[in-house]
Amino acid sequence: MIYKHYLKKLLIFNIFFLIFNFNNVYSSNQIIIIAKVDNEIITNLDIEKEYRYLIALNPGLRSVKKDKLIKIAKQSIIKEKVKQFEILKYNETIVQNAYFEEVFKGFYEGININSEKDFKKYLSEYSLSLDYVKKKINIETLWNELIYAKFKNQIDIDEEILKKKLKKKLSENETQHSYLIYEVMFSSENKNDLKKKYEVIKNSINEIGFEKTATIYSESDSSKRNGKVGWVNENQLSDIIKKELNKINIGKYTNTIPVAGGSLILKIKDKKKIKNNLNFDEEFNKSLSFERNRQLNQFSTIYFSKIKNNVNIDEK
Repeated sequence: MIYKHYLKKLLIFNIFFLIFNFNNVYSSNQIIIIAKVDNEIITNLDIEKEYRYLIALNPGLRSVKKDKLIKIAKQSIIKEKVKQFEILKYNETIVQNAYFEEVFKGFYEGININSEKDFKKYLSEYSLSLDYVKKKINIETLWNELIYAKFKNQIDIDEEILKKKLKKKLSENETQHSYLIYEVMFSSENKNDLKKKYEVIKNSINEIGFEKTATIYSESDSSKRNGKVGWVNENQLSDIIKKELNKINIGKYTNTIPVAGGSLILKIKDKKKIKNNLNFDEEFNKSLSFERNRQLNQFSTIYFSKIKNNVNIDEK
């Protein structure tokens, strides 16, 4: 009996030990390999650093449980490695750093920091260097340039139809609405997978809010900005998106909207009326830019899913 009691206590101790070490391995000084992406290893220290990076650039994530964010940090590094491998294949065909400074400035201004000097000081609070963050942002910049270089000739916009729709919308009413939109974009393999992912995302929205959920689950580049798309005039929106937004009020979010490469959930953060005495050429260029970026974002999601399947990812 004593022997059995000892074994029971030992088993409980071992289970506790395993759970304790699983939760603390990422902050340990011991270097442990957590995953491999082709020949690149990802260690617990890499993931801990990525975790600090995520909360530094998305302060709202501080209230999310660390164990959840650690898992997100792991997937974030894997995604970055896959992108980096692909960028290196096409390095010579991309105009590097074409708009890096603009993007970089947008990152720190997005968290209400006014200068690079202040940003450097802010990052030091998270034990992050400015060079490290610049390198990571540059990968995203080069990825976007790669997507543009590969797919710019596949962008399909009928400008005449766009002009006709815009003229009609501008002439129908004296005023129109402009929406401050946030998004979560995700892909799924089939209807069952779509339903499961939507339930996970919906539960997350109810638990931690839309913006934090977008940072964690959205596959769109806007995830780096908490899912923020920005102010969009209704004349820039497709009929299906406009129809879905008309169903909800400020602070609410839509059901899933099918788009190329996946599904979209939109939230109206704010809404305002604007007069229709707008410059047609300016509005047309905005609509053209919005549609071009929308298609490029979809190309980016589809292309990433494709190349990820050709990369050997071994998660421990």
